[in-house]
Amino acid sequence: MIQYRRFVTVVSLVFSATILGAQPQQPNFLIILGDDISANTIGCYGSENPNTTPNIDRLADEGIRFTNMFVSEAVCAPARAELYTGLMPYGNGVIANHGATKTGTLSVVQHLNQLGYRVGLTGKTHIKPASVYPFQKVKGFQSNCNARKPKPDTWDGVEAFMTKDADQPFCLVIASIHAHAPWDAGDTSLWDVDSLKLPANLADTPKTRLLFREYLAEVRLFDEQVGQADALLQRLGLDDNTVLIVLDENGAGMPCGKWTTYDWGVRSACVMKWPDAYRANFETSAIAQYCDILPTLIDAAGGDVPPAMDGKSLLPLITGKQTEHREQAYFVYNSGGEGTPFSSRATTDGRYKLIWTLTPENPFTVRTINGFDYGYVDKMEDRHVRQMYQSWLEQADTDDAAAARVQRYRHRPEFQLYDLDNDPDEMTNLATNPEYASKVDELKHSIQAWMVEQGDSGALVQSKAHSPKKSKKKK
Repeated sequence: MIQYRRFVTVVSLVFSATILGAQPQQPNFLIILGDDISANTIGCYGSENPNTTPNIDRLADEGIRFTNMFVSEAVCAPARAELYTGLMPYGNGVIANHGATKTGTLSVVQHLNQLGYRVGLTGKTHIKPASVYPFQKVKGFQSNCNARKPKPDTWDGVEAFMTKDADQPFCLVIASIHAHAPWDAGDTSLWDVDSLKLPANLADTPKTRLLFREYLAEVRLFDEQVGQADALLQRLGLDDNTVLIVLDENGAGMPCGKWTTYDWGVRSACVMKWPDAYRANFETSAIAQYCDILPTLIDAAGGDVPPAMDGKSLLPLITGKQTEHREQAYFVYNSGGEGTPFSSRATTDGRYKLIWTLTPENPFTVRTINGFDYGYVDKMEDRHVRQMYQSWLEQADTDDAAAARVQRYRHRPEFQLYDLDNDPDEMTNLATNPEYASKVDELKHSIQAWMVEQGDSGALVQSKAHSPKKSKKKK
């Protein structure tokens, strides 16, 4: 009976510790967070390009893979705020990129501190204010996601944090800068540029292929970090009481990924490895969102999840008590000064996805991709992704497929409905098909109800502090 399960935490309490009458041991938590990685460029999430993520793929075989995990807003600050607070954007206040979390909001740091944990972070932050996120700073990982030729990350600080006090559980976030642009790190020789399989939403140009290969090289670097972290846990003998969670954040910083409510932006990879190969090689299609991660940690640590949180613990799903989690996932995008005023909301029930553009009269602009279309300039004029988009424009003159993708990116209709089972790349809009009118109406009303619940008026969010500057006309 003692061997029933070595890992005795709240997760296994229902069928182990209660039988033994033992006190559950609080698990450690190690979260490894990527940066701007689309889920379908990871092997176990359907990537057709080999040699990209061998470590994440292995962990998926050894643990739990969520196929319907989503971020509520596909840009860095809102995604991280949701992860760390258990609240959706309008709950925590980060409704556009670079925004600040509402003062007084409790984050993973306070919640787990109250349960006896020390909570640290190494790498990228992109969250504020410090009063909400008082992480212990752990040295070792690059924090500047825009760094050119970033220095190699080191593990001494991570190891020191993990081993500081064997009697106190820890939660550590390793926040990688890979694969945030510019894509100038990693080994591109692993892939032949002419043999690459491009996502359907990208125009197939020579520049797109070259830059997508550079992006994959950084995805591979993130995967190597995941493998190194797992190996470190094993070397330190911490793997038998540490929950390892791998997340890829929002989608790739390319057209129709990050900054959108398309699946290439909001769908996230999520792999969890629990001690003793608990639920090994288990896959769930239950709908979940980033706000569900923190409640899961609190629950597994033996705490009570605050009822005001938007998130819900995933433990009933993980332990097999239930097979479903959410009926729908909801999404928001506010330009917030990163381009022309633009706002959209969306939802999916797992099969159908409705995107509701609240500003269909405005062209879609992200200053780092196509800002030059509308007179915007950016301090990083040589951004790789801008070169990608420029190649689309050049090819669109003679290539209908490229022209269609430029049009899809620049101009969004008020409603877009996609059948994700039959059209996972969201290339065929069913919203104008009379056969789907009732589905559009159903999902629209669902979005409206969610907006009311969240206190979301749908008003445009345009921050002057981060608005791109207009280019000066030469006299």
